[in-house]
Amino acid sequence: MKFTKILLLVVPMTVCGYVYAEVPTPKILVAYYSLTGKTENVAKAIADASGGQMYKIQVAKDYPSDTKERRAILEQEIEQNYLPPLATNSINPENYDIIFLGSPVWANHISQPVKSFLAKYNLDGKTVIPFVTHSGGGKGQSFKDITTLCTGCVVDMDGWSNWGGGTSKKLTRWVQNQIKTAE
Repeated sequence: MKFTKILLLVVPMTVCGYVYAEVPTPKILVAYYSLTGKTENVAKAIADASGGQMYKIQVAKDYPSDTKERRAILEQEIEQNYLPPLATNSINPENYDIIFLGSPVWANHISQPVKSFLAKYNLDGKTVIPFVTHSGGGKGQSFKDITTLCTGCVVDMDGWSNWGGGTSKKLTRWVQNQIKTAE
């Protein structure tokens, strides 16, 4: 009788142990480039909603603060498809499972610094979820750019595109849904 009682206690715990087996939590990186702070605001909201590590993509040499001078340089970089060198960093994006990748939309495309980021790192097998900010022109070709430049990645084409970079509860729900879909 004692053996039966012990068996009745052990068998359900074994079954429950199987049901409650831990599923590894994906490592999430929120990598972004932001020139004016709009994309950075969205990145912060995504990091808060996802629990992801933030990583600011930075160019080795800052763009000029003078708007006219900066615009001329950016237009030249875009025209020549110049990839600006990036500043050194302490984070290796290759160590993450899911990467939220943010950029402002420049001339209908992702920014040159984000293109440099994609050229620098091997993100083969990673889930990349784009998010962009724009000044009213929409996402343009930005998500397609990421798909083209991130060979071997699984790019979630249901990315986030927002005019002006505002954040909302809708963004939080979107982040949580993207993570569930990527797992």
